Amino acid sequence: MDDRLLASFMTVAECGSFTVAAEKLSVTQSALSRQIQSIEQTLGVELFERTGKKIRVSPEGEALRARINEVLIATKNLRLSAEELKKGEAGVLKVGACSQLIERYFPSFLREWQELHPRVEIRLEEGGGAELNAKLMSGVVQLTVNASTYARSPDVEARPLCHLAVLAIGSADHLEASADPVDITDVCAHPVLLLNRRHVSREMFDAACRLSGLDPRIALESGSPHTIFSMAIGGVGIAILPSSIRALKTDLTVRPVAIDGHAIEFEISAIWSRSTPLPAYGRRFVAALAEHIAREQDGSAVSP
Repeated sequence: MDDRLLASFMTVAECGSFTVAAEKLSVTQSALSRQIQSIEQTLGVELFERTGKKIRVSPEGEALRARINEVLIATKNLRLSAEELKKGEAGVLKVGACSQLIERYFPSFLREWQELHPRVEIRLEEGGGAELNAKLMSGVVQLTVNASTYARSPDVEARPLCHLAVLAIGSADHLEASADPVDITDVCAHPVLLLNRRHVSREMFDAACRLSGLDPRIALESGSPHTIFSMAIGGVGIAILPSSIRALKTDLTVRPVAIDGHAIEFEISAIWSRSTPLPAYGRRFVAALAEHIAREQDGSAVSP
């Protein structure tokens, strides 16, 4: 079936009027009516209920609406891929991620990627969880590397990349050396050094504190992981950081934070909008990034 006919159905459904839809599509109302009748005859169902000049999508039309949208998105992806093959792979990919993930995973990965794809320009946008999600939805970026909680919307597609833990990092005065996780109650018995609320690891820590009925003493709140790390080295308190933090040579103790015996973890995914599908090189970027992170995950982010 011609995808232009399907697009006409979606436009009429969105406008709720053949007259308005015809103007939007720059076709006559009679031509648009014939297009809809052609779809109905092909599918064997009535897509609209007509009462005088008023129309509304029929129950059958509503049932098919999501499927038709999927077909249009798939067709758009196919044409985009064909265009890229015809003209050669080239373009710009705007990617949003938090500072820790950029610092940990992107330097060597981007160098290797751009050597293999010299005509694809990668532009990075730094930001926090909700901020990155807003940038994705508004089209400022095409792709985010963000907490998987932002991948639950039906408006996006996603590929899981890794799991990260929330770590407690502190001197021997604050944190006993052990390979076992440390309970959040023991962590909050000391001053804590926290990232600001733009960061998912901070959201997870705050949520765990609420569940445990704890009111931590915050000695420092910062947007810089390394500022927090430096204060922990100085013995000011226990740093709470994600396991994506790059290893620094230090004598500090590093332990996962746990609540009720379970380590606090969260998943990171590559996320993109369904309404603005990734170009083929964007999907290859995601696949290559997933492989790179998997290799990185074989080592520990911060060693005790």
